[in-house]
Amino acid sequence: IEEDDGYRPAVSPSVQPERRTKFVEHPRCTARFGEVLMHVRNEATAEDYHRALHNARAVVQYVDTATEQQNGRWERAFEGLSSTLADALSSRSLAKFRRRQLDVCAEEYLEAKRSGEDVSPEEADLKALGRLYYSAVRASEPVMRNVKLTTDHGGFTVLLALCRAASAATAQRGSYLAESGLNLDAALSAHFNGIQVPGRRFLFSPRHGLDRKPRKRASRLVVAFSSLGNGLVRHEFGATLANINRVRAHDGEEEDVFDVLFVADPAQSWYQKDSFGGFGGFAEYSKRIRAASRPYSRVSFLGDSMGASAALIFSNLATDAVVGFSPQVDLCHDDHVGRDDLTLLIRQRFLDRLMESVEEATARGVEVTIHRGVEKYDVWHTEELVQGMQRKGFDSRTVGPKIVEHEDCSHHQTVVHLKQQGTLSEYVSLGLLDDSMRKNV
Repeated sequence: IEEDDGYRPAVSPSVQPERRTKFVEHPRCTARFGEVLMHVRNEATAEDYHRALHNARAVVQYVDTATEQQNGRWERAFEGLSSTLADALSSRSLAKFRRRQLDVCAEEYLEAKRSGEDVSPEEADLKALGRLYYSAVRASEPVMRNVKLTTDHGGFTVLLALCRAASAATAQRGSYLAESGLNLDAALSAHFNGIQVPGRRFLFSPRHGLDRKPRKRASRLVVAFSSLGNGLVRHEFGATLANINRVRAHDGEEEDVFDVLFVADPAQSWYQKDSFGGFGGFAEYSKRIRAASRPYSRVSFLGDSMGASAALIFSNLATDAVVGFSPQVDLCHDDHVGRDDLTLLIRQRFLDRLMESVEEATARGVEVTIHRGVEKYDVWHTEELVQGMQRKGFDSRTVGPKIVEHEDCSHHQTVVHLKQQGTLSEYVSLGLLDDSMRKNV
C-alpha cells in the first residue's frame, strides 16, 4: 500500500507531538535503517558509538558488494537474508529457548497476578524483553556475521531495518512487503511478546477464575483485548475478571458468571496485522471472535489503550456492552503510534473502520463506555470519536459513546489509576455486566 503524499490532514497545535518517539517505541518495525544508525550514534555511550560507526560502514560495504553482484539490484541479496532470518526466528530450537527465558521471568509476573494486578510489573517486562532480544540475537548471529554487523542489539536492529527496506523495494503492487518480509514480520511478532500459548493471540478461559469444573457453558462471554503493556504484549484483565467471577459465584449468582476470551496483538499494530505478517488483521480477528461468540447469547468487550481501540474496532460484534480505557481513535495524529509501516492510508482505514463499528454497535443498542483521565492525547481521541459520531447524526447525549472522565488521573494509564483507587472492578462489572446499573456508570 503506497502512502498518498498529497494527503496531509490538518493537525491542531494542541495535539502536535513535542518530539519524535518513533524509533524508541518501535525499533523492530522500521525500514529506515539510517534512522536506526543515527539513533544509536546520537544516544550511545562511547563504546556503542564506535559500534554504530562499524555497522554503518558494514551496511555501505554490503550494499555496494550486493549492488555489483546483482547488477544494480542490491535488494535482491537481502531477500535471501530475510528468509534465512525468518527461519532462524521461527526455529524449534529458538522456541524452546524462548520458553526457558520467559520461564525465568515468570515468578514476578505470577506474583503480580496473585496480588490481583492486571498489568505485569514494568521491571519484569523489561527483563523478559531483554532476554527475548538476547535469544533473537543469538539465533541471528550467522546472518549478522554475513553482513559483518556487530552481533548485538544494535546490529540486530540494523539488520531488521535493512531486510524490511529491501522487502518493501521488491514487493508486488498492492502489498507493502515481499513474501520474505511478511514471513519475517510474522516471526518477529511471534517471538517478541510475553505469551506462551500457540499462535500468541487467543486464549479461552471458561468460567474464568473459578477452580471447579464448569457444568455447562456460561451464557455470557467477555472478550478482553490487550494493550501494548510495557512494550511486551501479554493477555490482560485476568485478575479483575477472575475477581468479579468469584464474587458472583460466592454471592450465589452462579448463573451469571462468564467465560473470557483473551485476545492479543503480538504485532503491536493496533490489531491490523494478521498471523502471516500482512495487514489482514481486521478480517482474521473478526472471524475468530465471531466463531468464539456464536454459542453465547450475551457478548461484551473490554480493553485498555490499544486494547480499548480494538474493543471499539470490533464493537459491531458485541451484543451487550463495550468498556474501553484511554483508547486511540485517530492514529494519524498521535506520534505515540508513529510506526512508519502504518502509512496514512492504513491509519485512515483504521479510523474509518472504528467509526463504522461504533456506529453500528450503538445503533443496535450496545452500550459503549470510555473511561479516560485528563491527559491531552486521551482527551483529544475521545473528542474525535464523539465529534465523528455527531457528524454521522448521532446525538451523543442519548445514543453515542458515554465518556467518563477521571479528573484526578493526569496520565494515560487510567486502568492502573483506577486499580490503585480500588474502583476498577466496580467500573468493569457495572459497565459490562450489570444490566440494572450500566446506564448509571
